[in-house]
Amino acid sequence: MKHTLTFADIQNVKRHAKQLKTTFPELQHAKLLDMASVELAGVRNYHELNRLFDKVINQHVDTPDGPYAVSHCRYCDFSFAADHKPDQKAHRELHERVMEVQERLGYRPSTYVERERMKKDGYQQAVHAEQIEDRIAGLLMITRGWFDRSFHDAVADGYWKRHPSFEEYVAMMVPHLETMYPVLAAILAERYGRKPGIISKGNTYWPVR
Repeated sequence: MKHTLTFADIQNVKRHAKQLKTTFPELQHAKLLDMASVELAGVRNYHELNRLFDKVINQHVDTPDGPYAVSHCRYCDFSFAADHKPDQKAHRELHERVMEVQERLGYRPSTYVERERMKKDGYQQAVHAEQIEDRIAGLLMITRGWFDRSFHDAVADGYWKRHPSFEEYVAMMVPHLETMYPVLAAILAERYGRKPGIISKGNTYWPVR
């Protein structure tokens, strides 16, 4: 391989295998996948391509020592038993979904650790910064942490294409921010709008419609 495998690469091989069916209708799908892998990826077969893609995915996985250790993926934020096949399958499915989103949108929702750091730093800035623009930036960091948690769930459950953009999400959260940061929320309302009643009070998840 001349470059790191992407989700799009795997999808292209699968699509090409379907196209090859019209030329070679007598061949099984597994053989067509092998042919597509050779043509598009320059590997010996689909099994080798799949193995290489597993390496791309698993480079982000941390597994501590110990018989009951729980592995964690720094990329898709999935925790699992690395030696349990159903867990491996679930991890790959989520990881691929996050890869697809990042490749299409150029954006990956942050992990739990990243979100907590973002919200903590954002709170300090929103409350203690001297300049109003810095305080606004801090409040947007807090909101970004909430957005990423909501968006990550949408990715995991397969409805991310319907999830509002960050700008739309801010407008939905303005009514809740008004109770905690009234001055800053008023500025956000001017910039992003105000959409009450979409996200329920005390909640930060965008509801599935």
